[in-house]
Amino acid sequence: MGGQPLFTVRRDSSTATRGVAAEAPPVLQIGDVARQVGLSLRTVRFYEEAGLLTPVGRTQGGFRLYDEDALDRLLLIKRMKPLGFTLEEMRSLLAVRDELRLPGLTAERRHELRERLRTWAALAEQKLADLRARAGIAADFVAGLHDDATRDPSSPAIAPIRDDDPGDGQEAVTERT
Repeated sequence: MGGQPLFTVRRDSSTATRGVAAEAPPVLQIGDVARQVGLSLRTVRFYEEAGLLTPVGRTQGGFRLYDEDALDRLLLIKRMKPLGFTLEEMRSLLAVRDELRLPGLTAERRHELRERLRTWAALAEQKLADLRARAGIAADFVAGLHDDATRDPSSPAIAPIRDDDPGDGQEAVTERT
Protein backbone atom coordinates (compact mmCIF):
# COMPACT_ATOMS: atom_id res chain seq x y z
CA MET A 1 0.00 0.00 0.00
CA GLY A 2 1.51 3.40 -0.75
CA GLY A 3 0.29 7.00 -0.64
CA GLN A 4 -3.39 7.23 0.31
CA PRO A 5 -4.78 4.75 2.81
CA LEU A 6 -7.46 2.46 1.45
CA PHE A 7 -9.61 2.55 4.56
CA THR A 8 -11.12 5.08 6.90
CA VAL A 9 -13.25 4.58 9.97
CA ARG A 10 -16.62 6.26 10.37
CA ARG A 11 -17.04 8.11 13.63
CA ASP A 12 -20.49 6.66 14.17
CA SER A 13 -19.37 3.03 13.94
CA SER A 14 -16.31 0.86 14.15
CA THR A 15 -16.67 -0.59 10.66
CA ALA A 16 -14.22 0.36 7.94
CA THR A 17 -15.36 1.60 4.55
CA ARG A 18 -13.52 2.04 1.27
CA GLY A 19 -12.80 5.58 0.20
CA VAL A 20 -12.12 8.74 2.13
CA ALA A 21 -14.64 9.94 4.69
CA ALA A 22 -14.52 13.68 5.31
CA GLU A 23 -15.24 13.37 9.02
CA ALA A 24 -12.61 10.73 9.91
CA PRO A 25 -8.81 10.76 9.71
CA PRO A 26 -7.14 8.10 7.55
CA VAL A 27 -6.29 4.74 9.06
CA LEU A 28 -3.70 2.11 8.25
CA GLN A 29 -3.70 -1.65 8.39
CA ILE A 30 -1.46 -3.31 10.95
CA GLY A 31 1.17 -4.29 8.35
CA ASP A 32 1.55 -0.70 7.18
CA VAL A 33 1.81 0.55 10.76
CA ALA A 34 4.45 -2.08 11.58
CA ARG A 35 6.50 -1.09 8.52
CA GLN A 36 6.24 2.64 9.24
CA VAL A 37 7.46 2.31 12.82
CA GLY A 38 9.95 -0.49 12.14
CA LEU A 39 8.36 -3.16 14.33
CA SER A 40 7.14 -6.66 13.55
CA LEU A 41 3.44 -7.50 13.30
CA ARG A 42 3.90 -9.72 16.34
CA THR A 43 5.31 -6.80 18.35
CA VAL A 44 2.46 -4.48 17.38
CA ARG A 45 -0.03 -7.18 18.40
CA PHE A 46 1.85 -7.69 21.68
CA TYR A 47 1.60 -4.00 22.55
CA GLU A 48 -2.10 -4.10 21.71
CA GLU A 49 -2.62 -7.13 23.96
CA ALA A 50 -0.65 -5.35 26.71
CA GLY A 51 -3.11 -2.45 26.54
CA LEU A 52 -0.67 0.10 25.14
CA LEU A 53 -2.38 0.39 21.78
CA THR A 54 -5.96 0.19 20.59
CA PRO A 55 -7.03 -0.29 16.98
CA VAL A 56 -9.69 2.14 15.82
CA GLY A 57 -11.46 -0.58 13.88
CA ARG A 58 -11.10 -3.58 11.62
CA THR A 59 -11.50 -4.23 7.94
CA GLN A 60 -14.24 -6.57 6.76
CA GLY A 61 -11.51 -9.20 6.55
CA GLY A 62 -10.65 -8.67 10.21
CA PHE A 63 -7.38 -6.75 9.80
CA ARG A 64 -6.68 -4.26 12.57
CA LEU A 65 -6.84 -0.59 11.64
CA TYR A 66 -4.81 2.13 13.36
CA ASP A 67 -4.74 5.91 13.18
CA GLU A 68 -1.95 8.49 13.49
CA ASP A 69 -2.25 8.38 17.27
CA ALA A 70 -1.31 4.70 17.19
CA LEU A 71 1.78 5.50 15.12
CA ASP A 72 2.80 8.16 17.65
CA ARG A 73 2.23 5.75 20.56
CA LEU A 74 4.28 3.00 18.93
CA LEU A 75 7.13 5.40 18.16
CA LEU A 76 7.14 6.53 21.79
CA ILE A 77 7.09 2.91 23.00
CA LYS A 78 9.92 2.08 20.61
CA ARG A 79 11.99 4.90 22.11
CA MET A 80 11.24 3.81 25.69
CA LYS A 81 12.14 0.16 25.15
CA PRO A 82 15.95 0.54 24.88
CA LEU A 83 15.95 2.53 28.12
CA GLY A 84 14.44 -0.44 29.94
CA PHE A 85 11.01 0.99 30.72
CA THR A 86 8.55 -1.69 31.78
CA LEU A 87 5.16 -2.17 30.17
CA GLU A 88 3.54 -0.67 33.27
CA GLU A 89 5.79 2.39 33.06
CA MET A 90 4.97 2.76 29.37
CA ARG A 91 1.27 2.47 30.15
CA SER A 92 1.55 5.11 32.87
CA LEU A 93 3.43 7.61 30.69
CA LEU A 94 0.99 7.10 27.82
CA ALA A 95 -1.91 7.74 30.22
CA VAL A 96 -0.35 11.06 31.29
CA ARG A 97 0.17 12.11 27.68
CA ASP A 98 -3.37 11.04 26.76
CA GLU A 99 -4.88 13.00 29.62
CA LEU A 100 -2.89 16.12 28.70
CA ARG A 101 -4.62 16.10 25.30
CA LEU A 102 -8.11 16.13 26.79
CA PRO A 103 -10.04 19.34 26.37
CA GLY A 104 -11.31 21.15 29.43
CA LEU A 105 -8.52 20.26 31.85
CA THR A 106 -8.25 22.67 34.73
CA ALA A 107 -5.04 24.69 34.95
CA GLU A 108 -4.24 22.88 38.20
CA ARG A 109 -4.64 19.42 36.63
CA ARG A 110 -2.63 20.45 33.56
CA HIS A 111 0.15 21.66 35.89
CA GLU A 112 0.08 18.34 37.81
CA LEU A 113 0.36 16.37 34.58
CA ARG A 114 3.23 18.51 33.32
CA GLU A 115 5.04 17.94 36.62
CA ARG A 116 4.57 14.20 36.13
CA LEU A 117 6.05 14.55 32.64
CA ARG A 118 9.05 16.33 34.14
CA THR A 119 9.48 13.39 36.50
CA TRP A 120 9.31 11.02 33.54
CA ALA A 121 11.93 13.13 31.74
CA ALA A 122 14.26 12.93 34.77
CA LEU A 123 13.79 9.15 34.95
CA ALA A 124 14.51 8.83 31.23
CA GLU A 125 17.67 10.92 31.64
CA GLN A 126 18.85 8.61 34.44
CA LYS A 127 18.10 5.52 32.38
CA LEU A 128 19.99 7.05 29.45
CA ALA A 129 23.01 7.78 31.66
CA ASP A 130 22.95 4.16 32.89
CA LEU A 131 22.70 2.90 29.31
CA ARG A 132 25.65 5.07 28.25
CA ALA A 133 27.71 3.72 31.14
CA ARG A 134 26.88 0.13 30.13
CA ALA A 135 27.70 0.96 26.49
CA GLY A 136 31.08 2.28 27.61
CA ILE A 137 31.80 -0.96 29.46
CA ALA A 138 30.74 -2.95 26.40
CA ALA A 139 32.96 -0.82 24.13
CA ASP A 140 35.93 -1.47 26.42
CA PHE A 141 35.19 -5.19 26.25
CA VAL A 142 35.08 -5.15 22.44
CA ALA A 143 38.33 -3.16 22.29
CA GLY A 144 39.96 -5.73 24.60
CA LEU A 145 38.85 -8.56 22.35
CA HIS A 146 40.31 -6.78 19.32
CA ASP A 147 43.56 -6.28 21.23
CA ASP A 148 43.66 -9.98 22.11
CA ALA A 149 42.93 -10.97 18.52
CA THR A 150 45.80 -8.86 17.15
CA ARG A 151 48.33 -9.59 19.95
CA ASP A 152 51.57 -11.29 18.93
CA PRO A 153 51.08 -15.02 19.51
CA SER A 154 54.58 -15.27 21.02
CA SER A 155 53.47 -12.94 23.81
CA PRO A 156 53.60 -14.82 27.15
CA ALA A 157 50.00 -14.20 28.21
CA ILE A 158 46.88 -12.39 27.29
CA ALA A 159 46.75 -9.05 29.06
CA PRO A 160 44.62 -8.85 32.21
CA ILE A 161 41.38 -6.92 32.17
CA ARG A 162 41.37 -4.13 34.74
CA ASP A 163 38.08 -2.94 36.08
CA ASP A 164 38.39 -0.10 38.53
CA ASP A 165 34.71 -0.23 39.41
CA PRO A 166 33.17 -3.68 39.06
CA GLY A 167 30.03 -2.41 40.74
CA ASP A 168 30.78 -3.55 44.28
CA GLY A 169 33.28 -0.81 45.10
CA GLN A 170 36.20 -3.28 45.00
CA GLU A 171 38.96 -3.02 42.42
CA ALA A 172 39.13 -6.17 40.36
CA VAL A 173 41.67 -7.72 38.04
CA THR A 174 40.61 -10.72 36.04
CA GLU A 175 42.64 -12.82 33.63
CA ARG A 176 41.21 -13.33 30.16
CA THR A 177 41.62 -16.86 28.91
